[in-house]
Amino acid sequence: MVIVSAPGKIHLIGEHSVVYGEPAILAAIGRRVYVKAERGEYNRVIDRTLDREETFSVKDALETADKLDALWKEGNEKNDFSELFKFFKKNYLKSVVGKILQLLKIKGGVKLAVKSEMMIGSGMGSSAAFSVASTHAIAEVYGKELPFEKINEIAYEIEKFAHGKPSGGDNSACCFGGLIWFKKGEEGKPPTIKSLKEEVPHKLEGFVLVHTGKPEKTTGELIQHVRELGDSFRSERVVALGYATKKMLEALKAKDVEKVKELMNLAQSKLAELGVSTERIDRIAEKVRDMGGAAKLCGAGGGGIMLCWHRDKDKLIKMLKKLGEEPIETDLGVDGVRVETG
Repeated sequence: MVIVSAPGKIHLIGEHSVVYGEPAILAAIGRRVYVKAERGEYNRVIDRTLDREETFSVKDALETADKLDALWKEGNEKNDFSELFKFFKKNYLKSVVGKILQLLKIKGGVKLAVKSEMMIGSGMGSSAAFSVASTHAIAEVYGKELPFEKINEIAYEIEKFAHGKPSGGDNSACCFGGLIWFKKGEEGKPPTIKSLKEEVPHKLEGFVLVHTGKPEKTTGELIQHVRELGDSFRSERVVALGYATKKMLEALKAKDVEKVKELMNLAQSKLAELGVSTERIDRIAEKVRDMGGAAKLCGAGGGGIMLCWHRDKDKLIKMLKKLGEEPIETDLGVDGVRVETG
């Protein structure tokens, strides 16, 4: 038996544009997914977060992985992954386990118990953290030593079923941890994943998270929405977000909090133009800006987590509570995937 955990993540900046080859800056957060694993003759997953339990054969899991591969190829050819998303949603736990067993060439079963400190579909990368932690845990109980790069590679393959053509940023942040610079690789090439520990060694302060409700659409569906926008309209905003991300790194290095604030607010305006914000997010962002701070959605949008900043964090928290929100205080830049016990 082994217990493995992986952190969630938030985008400081760069969501959506990262899918189109622009850079993003992500931070692992102090909320984690825990996966307890042991060998079994069949597969059994108890997900306490989803309040769900499933039991299925190894054969069924591997056939599900094959079905997902076929649906992904079909969706990639059509540039429409809607059928893939439907199937993955209905077979989520079986899909994750099946793909891991397939890629690790394991013919036996596993028993998993899952617990998450994050809300599902909130923009905190709970699905990526689950994929990362499960991959490491299953490999551990079958005595397979995997480098972080391989764990990340497998988690990315699972993320493809959830998002179609994901950037790979979420799983990278959950796997490697810390604060990272991420840029999707060109076709057939690996992504650029760079730790920013040396360039930004100082603690990031003044940030809080706010959960703005569960999104009605999945990350994959929101990415599909942006993909279906006019090329010129989308490209202009994608490029602007990419430029803002590069400037954000400069601002973080220089501890220029006013520039960080300006860039966060710019990012929110561009994401709103892409149609992935909501009235609630817009209202919170406006109130935070009015008090001299910054706020932006995190992840795919449509609800979920927001990142808010103000020089006076206590004042920010007080204002958010007055709005009826429940601010979430958490550390940014924590450790990546790790074995807790075994």
